[in-house]
Amino acid sequence: MLPARLKNTFSRFFGYQHLSAEEIEYRTLALTIIVLITLLDFTYNLAYFLFGQPFTWWTTAIYLIATLLNLAYFKLKGHFRFFRNTQLVLTIALPLAAQITHGGFVGSSGVVLAAFLAPLGALMFAGIHTARLTFFCYLFTLFAAGIWEYVAGSNPNNLPPEIHLLFFEFNFAFIATVAYFLMEGFLKNKASLLAMIREEHQVANTLLLNIFPDETARELKERGRVAAKSYQQATVLFTDFVGFSAFARTLTAEELVEQIDFYFGAFDDIMTRYGLEKIKTIGDSYMCVGGIPTFTDSHAHDMVRAALEIRQFVVNHRDNKMSQYNYPFDIRIGIHTGPVVAGVVGSTKMAFDIWGETVNIASRIEQACEPDMINISEATHALIRHRFDCVYRGRFPAKHIGEVDMYYVSGEL
Repeated sequence: MLPARLKNTFSRFFGYQHLSAEEIEYRTLALTIIVLITLLDFTYNLAYFLFGQPFTWWTTAIYLIATLLNLAYFKLKGHFRFFRNTQLVLTIALPLAAQITHGGFVGSSGVVLAAFLAPLGALMFAGIHTARLTFFCYLFTLFAAGIWEYVAGSNPNNLPPEIHLLFFEFNFAFIATVAYFLMEGFLKNKASLLAMIREEHQVANTLLLNIFPDETARELKERGRVAAKSYQQATVLFTDFVGFSAFARTLTAEELVEQIDFYFGAFDDIMTRYGLEKIKTIGDSYMCVGGIPTFTDSHAHDMVRAALEIRQFVVNHRDNKMSQYNYPFDIRIGIHTGPVVAGVVGSTKMAFDIWGETVNIASRIEQACEPDMINISEATHALIRHRFDCVYRGRFPAKHIGEVDMYYVSGEL
């Protein structure tokens, strides 16, 4: 709204160039209005003098001296609030003094109306409380001017009617112009702020959807909490890299994070493509689930297809990783289907998680898997056997669970 050179000049001279662009704009605008009011008062008095009226220099002098002292204090101490409130008082008092010295409402061409710039400016540069107080002070000043004229009587001047008309028009035009540009600046800043809020809201929504499933994110935004839910059937997948803990000790921190991110980023893309929900990663272990929070009949099929893509991705990069690190990143994948409980835990750094025997069994099945294989339970096999080629492995003991029938998935039929 204001020229950049003017903002740079004022902000450097008064030492507020470190503030935000919005605050620099406000403070520069306030200083500019002060300069304009000083020039207006001097020009107003000079015009009356040129038409044969006394030159009431003291109003301009008092305002100018008080303003210069206030500016000097502002530059020295940087207390903008004190400076602002002092100028609001002066902005109300100066037009009142000018009106009294120039012969009342008609004689001064209603110059007291310029005091309205004080509450209007307070809306821009101060809070609602200060602006409201300033507005009541303005109303009091307006009524005081009317009472003074009624009691003391006006001292009419001998200016021609057309000059009074011109001054009336000028006063109204000046106040309207300042009011318009103040409101225009306010609306521009408001629009900019709303655009910023919308952008931040979009970023927050994106982050929320990256952390939680869509349905969970919606419930969290609407209710501020998420109720735990039981699901009769869901398919859980675990993966980990064979011998990764020993390999990780040979890498720098940057290399370790880079390699984990390389694989898990690809796994994330695969899960998104099949409509599955990533739950979490723990070290080199990756966990996801299908069929929640929105149930689908195909969750087991989708999970097995995703597992086949994960295995293929790892195989495709095996030789390259061997040449780089002498480590193949061989992966184990375990899948089981059954009931789970899902919910959001924590009051800070909240996380969407799942619990239940199904999760434990899926983890045990992954641990019982051989490198570069996809190991599934009987429960999952019963749902996908007509579409995938599976090889029965037999019954294997799983810690804390007992024996579990397991199958290797070779590919789609």
